[in-house]
Amino acid sequence: MMKTFSKRILVVFFLSFILFILTVPSYYLKISLEWGEEACCKSLPPGLPFILRFIHSVEQTPVEGEYMVAGGRIRQWEERVRSHNAGLPAEAPLNGRFIPGKDWMAVRGGGASFISLRYRVGDSILGRNMLIIDGEEIELFRLYPGSILLIRAEKMSFAGRLLSRLF
Repeated sequence: MMKTFSKRILVVFFLSFILFILTVPSYYLKISLEWGEEACCKSLPPGLPFILRFIHSVEQTPVEGEYMVAGGRIRQWEERVRSHNAGLPAEAPLNGRFIPGKDWMAVRGGGASFISLRYRVGDSILGRNMLIIDGEEIELFRLYPGSILLIRAEKMSFAGRLLSRLF
């Protein structure tokens, strides 16, 4: 009698755990083309930054914007540049700081946040835009040259995400 009861409790526990894993909401970075077609969707655990990198057309140096999702909004955490000529940041915004370093100069803070980012992608000559998330580098300029991408943070469960892809 006691063994049967323990087995039932264990089964209920595991079923509840699986149900929880399938339905707990988490954030996804959803990237779609300007007309709405989904281009990419990546899981985005809390606190995990993503980086948008491009090559500045005049300076020919990389520029990186580091973003994080908080409260359903995309917040710019830092922008890094190798020089500060030709329209690149040279001083900190009102609530930010300018941090000079050996390889990069960083502008951190400022409080910029977005519901959605409208991001223009160049090509292999101009821009060479990349998305870096969790160590994976996605060459946006090869996949979507000359496109406008809309980048949003969406909160959805694994099961919800799976169902939305099926239907």
